[in-house]
Amino acid sequence: MSVSRIRRLPDHLVNKIAAGEVVERPASVVKELVENALDALCTQVTVDLRDAGRALIRVTDDGIGMSSDEVDLALLRHATSKLATDADLDAITTLGFRGEALPAICAVTRFSVLSCPRGADTGTLVRGEGGTVNEKLLVAAPAGTTVEAQDLFFNTPARLKFMKSAQSEVAAALRLLEAIALAHQDVHFRVSHNGRPVLGAPRARSLRDRIGALWGFERAGKLLEVERKDGPLAVSGLIAPPQLARGNRDEIVLIVNGRPVRDTQLSQTLIEAYRPLLARDQFPIAVLHLELPPQEVDVNVHPTKAWVRFRSPRQIQEILYRAVQDALRQAQVVQTQRGLTGAVANDRASGDTTGSFSIESGGPEMAPALPQSADSPSGADDRAPAGQALLFHESPAQFGAPAFGAVIGQLQDTFIVSASDDEVFFIDQHVAHERVLFERLLRDLDAGPLASQELLFPQPVELGAGQAGLVAEWAPTLEGLGFGLEGWSGSTVVLRAVPALLRGQEPRRLIESLVEDVNRPRKGEPVPLLHRALSFVACHAAIKAHAALQREEMARLIADLAVTRTPYFCPHGRPIVSRLSLRDIKRELGRTW
Repeated sequence: MSVSRIRRLPDHLVNKIAAGEVVERPASVVKELVENALDALCTQVTVDLRDAGRALIRVTDDGIGMSSDEVDLALLRHATSKLATDADLDAITTLGFRGEALPAICAVTRFSVLSCPRGADTGTLVRGEGGTVNEKLLVAAPAGTTVEAQDLFFNTPARLKFMKSAQSEVAAALRLLEAIALAHQDVHFRVSHNGRPVLGAPRARSLRDRIGALWGFERAGKLLEVERKDGPLAVSGLIAPPQLARGNRDEIVLIVNGRPVRDTQLSQTLIEAYRPLLARDQFPIAVLHLELPPQEVDVNVHPTKAWVRFRSPRQIQEILYRAVQDALRQAQVVQTQRGLTGAVANDRASGDTTGSFSIESGGPEMAPALPQSADSPSGADDRAPAGQALLFHESPAQFGAPAFGAVIGQLQDTFIVSASDDEVFFIDQHVAHERVLFERLLRDLDAGPLASQELLFPQPVELGAGQAGLVAEWAPTLEGLGFGLEGWSGSTVVLRAVPALLRGQEPRRLIESLVEDVNRPRKGEPVPLLHRALSFVACHAAIKAHAALQREEMARLIADLAVTRTPYFCPHGRPIVSRLSLRDIKRELGRTW
């Protein structure tokens, strides 16, 4: 093996290496350019994307602009207006400072920069590619700066292989822009993709107004105020009551001195402050601002400045924990029950009250009963208790072989206990019914779309940034499952129907949960969209835990489970059955027979 001598890398290769540290995907470019605009004291920022940012990223601001000489310097590495002395490095007060972002972006794109200082009527326009300026002109221009980055990674095609689908890349950019908009409510943000508006956030008087513009004003109105100050440390913002929890962390936004950051310990502190009010697979909605002296936080720990390091992390975690706990003790944490709407109103209008419905305050759902099979006794003792609605709306199935033995009883209104001559079985009734429904629905789909329940009043649903595009992409599959979607407008969709199995559930909450569940990252092999969406429907239609069942209902459920193709795991992969060997039990108790 030959050994080469140490040598200085050429500038174009140095720039590509720097670009690799700063520019990971289109969202990285958007972040750096928008942060530069904010540091330039802009009042409005416009972001235009084409082909998820791969073909074009254009960021326009009305900031202080740059002179001709400053434009030249801005395209050089290690040139910045944000640092002057060593002391500045110890107390960063701007969003960007490295002096590498713009030249790094230019190194992997075909770029143009147009900038005009405030008070001037002539600006500077430069064009080039791969970090080399090919043209420089003086042109008439409004105050501010516009940076265009075209054909991202055109000269490093290997990087393109690591980019995700267009929808995923757009969603990543929009989530990032949402966080920046939440951190800077005094700036007007406009974002478009392929010429269509995808995010709009006018200047807001309050954080609640800004959240309303981004996530919906109904949700924003239910958030709880957070406010706590301890010397130079302060926490403020808004959090959701536990009933509005989500299935992912996408709506946890932590802002440190005006900079959205990712911090594992702070996120975990927030989540722990909610326990035990949240299930382990649920996460809060929160937008929290942390203010502390700049010398107490180091933002220079990652090339993209997404991660930070605190001088006294325990102190920061403690004030955050106490602030959230105080907010969760407010009387407003108990949400008022909403009147019956949508499908429930439709059921009431038609005289059908057999559907179950969720109460927004998190109350238990009514536990429906199984219909009687033709072979079942029909005495009064076997009928469902008063006030208990039907659960299984499908036609009775033929009882299969007693793979799980005979029913003994129910444990904690959650587990069916059965036994054969050799084993004792503990069957989770919710996931068992989920498996039965999933396979039945899969068979029904072969005959055509699933039954649908029209809502009496179609309901608009505000989707998060990037989610509307995903739901539009899923629309044909969701229609086949019984969802009726129409009237797309920006991030809003009108829900006009839900699967008949899910009638009675709060429609808007249902579609929000569907987006979360279907879009949630999964380990291992990718799961087809139809499988994920069908699993969602089955899960929400299945009997819940803590629902008392009659013996006939339990027998029917385990008989249906026995004839499924995969009786030991639900569609999400959760185990259904735990079994104990009677031989082992006898041996442990000293029995020889």
